[in-house]
Amino acid sequence: MVRDIENAAKFYGGLLDFKSKPNIVEQSSTVLYEGNEVTFKMKKIMQNFGGKQFEIVEVIESTGNHLYKEFIDEGRVGLHHLGIYTKEAPKLIQYFKNNYDIDVAQTGKAGKVHFFYLDTKEVLGFYLELIAF
Repeated sequence: MVRDIENAAKFYGGLLDFKSKPNIVEQSSTVLYEGNEVTFKMKKIMQNFGGKQFEIVEVIESTGNHLYKEFIDEGRVGLHHLGIYTKEAPKLIQYFKNNYDIDVAQTGKAGKVHFFYLDTKEVLGFYLELIAF
């Protein structure tokens, strides 16, 4: 999470030695957060490096609260979540609930991909995102 994605693109591009220039795109997302459907617009970069995918997000407008807005409103920037691609999201959600009493904090869909943010912030210091495909 950043407040200025253009400056962040320069910084992280140099730090992580991106092989190509980061492409900043605008995207809207609708999520379910605390029982409410919320839509927000963001600028984002999805950049591959070292066999991993790095996502940089700047929220530019929002119809309500969501995990990204909450994070920025706390005065924070930096690592917000770690995403894991999985075909077994329901099984993992149940595992975290049964073994650690961790629930889903936010969920949404982007195209054919569903995502689930587990409420691991107090335990890990960031959210764990399950990306189901």
